[in-house]
Amino acid sequence: MKVALYTYSTKPRGGVVHTLALAEALENAGNEVVIYSLSQNGSSFFRPVKTAVKLIPFSSRSEEEFESRILRYIDTYVAALEEEQLNAFDIHHAQDCISANSLFQLREKGLIPFFCRTVHHLDDFMSPVLVQCQNRSVTEPDALITVSRYWQDRLESIYERTSQVIYNGVEQRFFQETGNRTLIRDQYKLRGKTVFLTIGGIEPRKNTVGLLRAYARVKEVVPESVLLIVGGDTLFDYQHYRKSFFEELSRLPSYVQEGVRIVGSVDNQTLCNLYHIADCFVQPSIKEGWGLAILEAMAVGVPVVASDIPVFQEYLVDSLNALLANPENDEAVARRMIRAVKEKELAEMLVLNGKATARQYTWMAAAKEHMKLYRRMMNRGYAALPSS
Repeated sequence: MKVALYTYSTKPRGGVVHTLALAEALENAGNEVVIYSLSQNGSSFFRPVKTAVKLIPFSSRSEEEFESRILRYIDTYVAALEEEQLNAFDIHHAQDCISANSLFQLREKGLIPFFCRTVHHLDDFMSPVLVQCQNRSVTEPDALITVSRYWQDRLESIYERTSQVIYNGVEQRFFQETGNRTLIRDQYKLRGKTVFLTIGGIEPRKNTVGLLRAYARVKEVVPESVLLIVGGDTLFDYQHYRKSFFEELSRLPSYVQEGVRIVGSVDNQTLCNLYHIADCFVQPSIKEGWGLAILEAMAVGVPVVASDIPVFQEYLVDSLNALLANPENDEAVARRMIRAVKEKELAEMLVLNGKATARQYTWMAAAKEHMKLYRRMMNRGYAALPSS
């Protein structure tokens, strides 16, 4: 099959990581894959990609309203794709709201016969423009894929739409040693530190403010600890939440402030290095699509503390392969963070069971499930447009 995958960004967000890994697995399974993506200000993907890639330039504009920027994302995507030979593909697969709205317009213009979309999660938008964008991205695709049973149920409840659950995989590189951990710690000036790592930047659904409050409690018991907050490139504008975070940080004692390190977006190798020097991975999210970073941390061999939201409980079991807590109870989160680094036998058990959990999820298995869905769509009459 010839498959076109569409994503909105080149940055290491969960949906983009998913797109690249799925594309490579599909290609390894014998398909021909092209990834299309918007490229903001000339950016390339955060890591090398082993499939064909076509980047669509998008230039930022200062002072542009957020809703206007979202609409311009879609318009830019559509205009560029109208120049492509889209009839060469058997499958058109959107990975997000932006690309799904773009493919909807192309289908309405008769340039593609059908498309499917993976829904990683839904956002709680207030703006009518964004609400309409999200709704259309769920109601218009000819087939939907979700990455968890929780979101499958939510789509059925909210939109009365059925979807197929296809779980994420874990890239094999995370199971491999990356080098001398002591030297890597020295490289990041973390020798002698107890490292708590979280990935996803500072945003509401990641509950970063709640994590900060939990870490302030941890710092009293584990004074040599540091909290690394990695990531930050997102489609949405969370400036108000970020302001709240930094205001909260500024009110904390100086010894807590000194332990918080905002790392920002990192390249692929740096991410691997940070996983390998972490003593505990913390993800007290309020909302997630699946939690791919948790499985990556497990594959590396890092004890995990996470929230007890339903999505995580599809593969995490409290006190077996992770420590779970109510994300709105920062004291409970802090207690589990302390246990993960202080109770060595517990940490060893979490690592052992975590690795076993991570091995259950492979991108090749995900690719094979996608191929079955693609074939069903084509067999029902959804075939590629004939060549002109």
